[in-house]
Amino acid sequence: MPFAALSFAAAPLTYWQPGTICWYEVPCTDPDRAFAFYKNVFAWEAAPGAEDAMPGYMEGVESVHMFRKGNLYGAFVKMSTPEGVAAVADSTNIAKIPILASLKVEDVDKTTADVEKNGGKVHMCVTLPKASGKLTHSTL
Repeated sequence: MPFAALSFAAAPLTYWQPGTICWYEVPCTDPDRAFAFYKNVFAWEAAPGAEDAMPGYMEGVESVHMFRKGNLYGAFVKMSTPEGVAAVADSTNIAKIPILASLKVEDVDKTTADVEKNGGKVHMCVTLPKASGKLTHSTL
């Protein structure tokens, strides 16, 4: 089961308690089509500033397109190839991702150690742009 741990360098956001989902990534090859679908079916909205896609953050990811639904924020992650969009997690190929939920944590480094201590595998740990926080991708 894939998941991500995310901490924020800025003041903590009170509507995200530690251990709750705060970010959701939906891999796709056509972000405009994905956004139209989720907007029409689930009333998702473009997040403020979403008109400008962010660059990809790892191999196989072309760009990141932000959305929101209430206090849940996330992104349609444009994959380089259709093969990058997975129906299930593939721990041998981290560039092939399924829908990924990120859990808010207070300390990514501590959580990373806890993941490994409890049999999980950490695939990636990065500092987010503009020193806004830290992110790991892991599987159980």
